[in-house]
Amino acid sequence: MYEVEVKARLKNREAVIKKLNDFGCKFGEELHQVDHIFNQEGVDFPPPLNSPVLRVRKQNDIYLFTLKISQGNRTDSLEREIEIKDGEKMIEILKLIKWKETILVDKKRIKTNVKDMEIVLDTVKDLGEFIEAEKIVVNESQEDRKKIQEELFDFLETLGIPKEDHVVGGKYDIMLEEVYEKLVIK
Repeated sequence: MYEVEVKARLKNREAVIKKLNDFGCKFGEELHQVDHIFNQEGVDFPPPLNSPVLRVRKQNDIYLFTLKISQGNRTDSLEREIEIKDGEKMIEILKLIKWKETILVDKKRIKTNVKDMEIVLDTVKDLGEFIEAEKIVVNESQEDRKKIQEELFDFLETLGIPKEDHVVGGKYDIMLEEVYEKLVIK
């Protein structure tokens, strides 16, 4: 399965929530997510395309372990995720096998669904507010997944999010690195 997503800065959260509510969307409870991001030793953050990235996410009281391998761009990823019992132990294991913790992302998130899309609104500590639209697909065609990204960006525009607010390529990772530079673990 592939996670195909797009991301944009969210400048008017209330207006976007209103439009999503007008579509009949219902938001779930707010989640507090703390992501520990790991790269292979010797690979800097953000990693090159096609490099595996591991994440240990604490989401409220649940831990999730995720493998992401970016495909044609950073928002088109092969993804596998499982729930684990002990996230702190997983972090310790990753360090023991020489995976390097590169960055910590602390955010509050609410989610909803529109048709076959998941929409998330994030408030990222020290970075600001963002919106993501994503689809999980099985299509192996990179060109088809790129078209899906274009459709997702078109949907964001229906919510009043202009192109200049779109976060493309590795821009989000670069923003994270700049803001969290002091938190990047060397």
